Amino acid sequence: MMEQVRNGRVARILISGLAVAAVAGVAIAGTAMARNGRSSTDTTVAGGGPATPSAEPSTLPTPSPTLQPSASPSAPSPSGVPSAKPPATPSEQPAATPSAPRQIGQTSGVKPVVPTPKVQEPPADPVAACKGWLKEVDGPASSAKVVARLDGAPGSVLILADSKYWAWAGCDTAYARHDGDGSIRQPAKLGTASTSADAFAVANNLIPIKGKQYEYYWAAGVLPAGITKIAYTFPDGKTTNAVIKGGYWVMQHQTATPWKEGTAPGPQIKVTLTGKNEKTFKLVWGEQTCAQISHGC
Repeated sequence: MMEQVRNGRVARILISGLAVAAVAGVAIAGTAMARNGRSSTDTTVAGGGPATPSAEPSTLPTPSPTLQPSASPSAPSPSGVPSAKPPATPSEQPAATPSAPRQIGQTSGVKPVVPTPKVQEPPADPVAACKGWLKEVDGPASSAKVVARLDGAPGSVLILADSKYWAWAGCDTAYARHDGDGSIRQPAKLGTASTSADAFAVANNLIPIKGKQYEYYWAAGVLPAGITKIAYTFPDGKTTNAVIKGGYWVMQHQTATPWKEGTAPGPQIKVTLTGKNEKTFKLVWGEQTCAQISHGC
């Protein structure tokens, strides 16, 4: 009888031990499955670069801290093992960087070549040419008359006045050597002439002659009362007198030597007015040396 009782206790102890071992085995297996699920997600993030990890599936069991064997070292997670980065999908391919616009006719470190102007001879009929150019800038009407004219080697400088509209305008044909268009000074109303520097401003351009370019200046205006002489002294040291025609004056000057690229402007142009109200002043480069409205300087 005592033997049967002893055997029953042993059986219950064995069954109880097996049950505990089974529970522990299930817990360990659940922990391993949870690790495997997390390590798969970690591997994707590491292979694709810095990113926000996605949430873990809710169906995976959450291991209980009390069932995790503390003495047994866990196997290293696959995320700790370096792996080759998988090929990027089309959406992960870096965007193509647009290339810089291509510069035609220019090499890095080399100054661009300035286009050579199409050289032409001045118009055979300066008056007709000037009236045509004046129409484009709303100048004096076609009935305007030539009140002053200066024919030089580079071209002609004219003043056309229209008594009906009491307006006058200066015109130069020498610049027509540069692509065929001449120069027009801003039309103005007839009236009392000024002795300010602006009234004696010049147009300064380059004109091509026989394959070379020369500095060229021209000016025109209404003669102020009491003035008998107008003289311009240019950066090349030469002095040119304006030609007075009745109540108007015209002037043109071309340098004797060809222009060279990179040449400094030189001294300011000096204007000397002789007569009852004598006056001397200098023209400001870029402000009083571009007296034309039909093109740039």
